[in-house]
Amino acid sequence: MALYKIIFLGLTVAGPEEETRLRQGLQKKFNLSPERAESLLRRVPIIVKKTESKEEVARYLRAFEEIGAKVKVEEEPGPLPLTMEQYTGPMMTCPQCGFVQPEANECVKCGIVISKFKKSQEEACAYEGQVREIPTEERILPPWESGEGLVGSYLKTTREALFSPAPFFKKVAKGKGYGFPLLYGVITGIIGFGFSFLWQSLFLSQIIPAQLRSFIPYEFYFAFLLIGLPFGLAFSLFAGSGITHLCLMLVGGNRNGFEATFRAISYSYCAHLFNLIPIIGNLIGSIYMIILFIIGVREGHETSTGKATLAVLLPAIVVFILVLLALLIPFFAGSMRIFGGVGV
Repeated sequence: MALYKIIFLGLTVAGPEEETRLRQGLQKKFNLSPERAESLLRRVPIIVKKTESKEEVARYLRAFEEIGAKVKVEEEPGPLPLTMEQYTGPMMTCPQCGFVQPEANECVKCGIVISKFKKSQEEACAYEGQVREIPTEERILPPWESGEGLVGSYLKTTREALFSPAPFFKKVAKGKGYGFPLLYGVITGIIGFGFSFLWQSLFLSQIIPAQLRSFIPYEFYFAFLLIGLPFGLAFSLFAGSGITHLCLMLVGGNRNGFEATFRAISYSYCAHLFNLIPIIGNLIGSIYMIILFIIGVREGHETSTGKATLAVLLPAIVVFILVLLALLIPFFAGSMRIFGGVGV
């Protein structure tokens, strides 16, 4: 009886859509994993089946044609004259399908060329070893801390923080140290406040007489920007982080310590760059900075959005309550004197 080899040759018609259809068809028709289907496509031509049944050959041909695959059938001499019980030579196990058979370079069940298969496995292991040698820290650090160029890393960090805050602050949470975040916050604050002072001075110059403006010379503004502002920003970063972290502890959201809070607050200062927009930039930046505070604290401490929001807004809530009490207590005190007074 003849032995038939079904050889898979790849796509009938080349094209990206046809390739996707063929890959999905291989997975569905033959119950292959995506990796096995991809491997099969890369190793064409390949023998996918050897059988003595013409009916089985017809089923395979029909299945391959339905998914847009090209196959051919070759006829071989019949099976070995010896049965497995009679065979006494060396045996082997196919490294892909696990079929036990007489030693050969080709599997009689799945059709792979064993020498090529082993070579591809060795190359894959060597490549995998190279990938694992890449330090994990290099893949998770924000650009500002990765050792790239100063301007390029600053712009890339700012872009990620402003427009992809959730994944960005996840990377920030994996990092360590205070120096890089502090430097980023101070530089960004100087740029933001510098433009804010510029717009204010241009606006005030239109409504304040020159005689009054001469009392505060421009040299004062420049001296403040160059000397006072960096120290003020550094103090603001540590003080703001300390207050936020205390509130985070009160609401039960502290998981990774003060360092995680400081890093989140420092990189959130990128919102100061909205001050580059005249008039409305300061308002937009202030609102967006609160949003970044919440996202940064949430990702830095792996806590809920509710706890992060409460920790960030709690100082403002406390101040609001105190101001409200300061306004209402005199009013009620005056009311008590009016109704509690002694008539003449």
